Amino acid sequence: MNDFERRLRAAMSSAVDPPPAGLMEGIRRRRRRHLMRAGAGCVAVIAVLAAAVPVTHALRPAASGGHGRGGSGPVTGQSAGPSAVTSSLPQACPPSCGPPASLVRAAAGTVLRDCQSENGGGQEMTGYRAQSVRAGPVWFVWARDKGYWSASRPLGKGQMQAVGVSVAVQAGATAVVRVEPAARSRFRFLDGFNGSDRYSLRDGKDGVTFAACPASYLGPVTVFWVGYLNGGLGCVPFEVSVAGQRPIRVALSVNGGICTA
Repeated sequence: MNDFERRLRAAMSSAVDPPPAGLMEGIRRRRRRHLMRAGAGCVAVIAVLAAAVPVTHALRPAASGGHGRGGSGPVTGQSAGPSAVTSSLPQACPPSCGPPASLVRAAAGTVLRDCQSENGGGQEMTGYRAQSVRAGPVWFVWARDKGYWSASRPLGKGQMQAVGVSVAVQAGATAVVRVEPAARSRFRFLDGFNGSDRYSLRDGKDGVTFAACPASYLGPVTVFWVGYLNGGLGCVPFEVSVAGQRPIRVALSVNGGICTA
């Protein structure tokens, strides 16, 4: 019999012998103490959870209705020019949730461009301000450079190609940009672009209502991509209107910069 067999036999023998006196009572006492500790722990956990419920309810409104970047408090752009009008509903979630809805409606005879139709923030266009023409809260982007705000290419039979340009608007501001009445027979803004790139002046409108996003969404300005038709004007006069402010008039040359209409 080797050592392993001797150890196995000893273990089997001890297993069938009567248990020592008091062994079972000791086991029962340890079991009762264990159950008492477990019961006390469960009571403590339930008490903590019950106390946490009001806190959770109190935090939910703060998470969905607080102030700041992730809150829903009112956000307006810093005053730069004649307007800092709030145009969009405050952000109720991070920018990854998408653009906030707008309360603004298009002015009569204009196209609406609000935060739902934005095309980015001004930080994506390095140095654009120096090469843009500003009118209050509106920047006609790259308008000082020749070729950006050009006339449309004529296609014959009263049709022409559209020109696409960028307009930057101060965060939180609402502004209406219209072509002056005397020039409306030859200049119109488009509501959108079609696949053929063939348009007539009847397809356009007098102006655009811009409702910029809050600064918490895109930053200091909101950039919009808009299209227009220019049937041969070399100098296009615009009027920029902001509620509660005097209209600002500015004329853009197709050769870059401002001009006298």
